[in-house]
Amino acid sequence: MEENMDIKRFLAVLKRRIVTVILVSSCLFLLACAVTFFVMKPTYESVENLVVGKLNKEDSEYGESKDLSMLLASTIDIVQSPNVLNAVSREFNIPYDELKEQIVVKNSQDSQVVSILVRGEDPEEVSKIANYTALTTVQKMNDLFEVKDILVLNESSGENRGEEVGSRFVNLAIGLVVGLLAGIGGAVVKDHLDGSVQSAAQIEKEIGVRSLGEVNLRKKLPGRKIHKKHRGKEPLRVVDEEKEKRGEMSV
Repeated sequence: MEENMDIKRFLAVLKRRIVTVILVSSCLFLLACAVTFFVMKPTYESVENLVVGKLNKEDSEYGESKDLSMLLASTIDIVQSPNVLNAVSREFNIPYDELKEQIVVKNSQDSQVVSILVRGEDPEEVSKIANYTALTTVQKMNDLFEVKDILVLNESSGENRGEEVGSRFVNLAIGLVVGLLAGIGGAVVKDHLDGSVQSAAQIEKEIGVRSLGEVNLRKKLPGRKIHKKHRGKEPLRVVDEEKEKRGEMSV
């Protein structure tokens, strides 16, 4: 029973503070729209895959799983090493620290494929960076360790454009939900801090005395006006405008 009363009270608060809910929700949603379309830039990503070791164990020099695991670990380290990143940084004129944050290396368990993922704001550039990083890694592995069982899975030469990450509609939906929740929260807080009496039921609850009735002081009586100026002890007169026009007077 108390749960039903709480829900009714909550709905009554929302109904009473509907203007606050609409204003707060609209402001936050418009802010999310402005940030999404004018502040946040779209992010693109491109992936190049390296195959480490031959899939046919009979033809591969690294038949043992331990040797293959060491080769995979070495390849991942080489991709993230200054030898490769400095070469890519000079090729595309990108600061070393910025480039290091753009490149992510992934390798699934029991997989001979090493994925080089590059993220950035230019779809064509991220594709070229990913491809150049993969080719540079293969070259460094051949030169430094004389490893032949490593190759680029898809030699696209950076022709493919990067794919956009995320969606603007998702950001707008999140902004709408957050704005609605913030509006409801603001309405509840505003109603909680409001010390004015909203209904006769609230008086009964606060002081424990049953009310006999209520008067709406905000509602004006049509066709009547009160003379504010009166002298001495003359009674306050309420004049009916319609009767006054006809020459009649009511007190």
